[in-house]
Amino acid sequence: PNAADDDAVRQQGKVIIDDAFAVINEFLADSGYVVNDFSIADAALFYTEFWATRSDITLPSRCAAHYQKMLARPVVRRVLMEEGYNIVA
Repeated sequence: PNAADDDAVRQQGKVIIDDAFAVINEFLADSGYVVNDFSIADAALFYTEFWATRSDITLPSRCAAHYQKMLARPVVRRVLMEEGYNIVA
């Protein structure tokens, strides 16, 4: 741990995150869900997409569409509102 390495570590982390979202984006099902129908995998992906958007990470197109699809789910909106997040879909 060296403060002088902070920028390099952040840059490498961004490369890793961008590469991971690119892989997910490539394999995201045409249905808009991870495995054709809603599953726990969609909730897990939404969690990472949610925090990515709050960290100024740009989601690739299919991931962005998945994120919006999840935000449209009433239960997702309700939970986010209960947690104090003002979400605009």
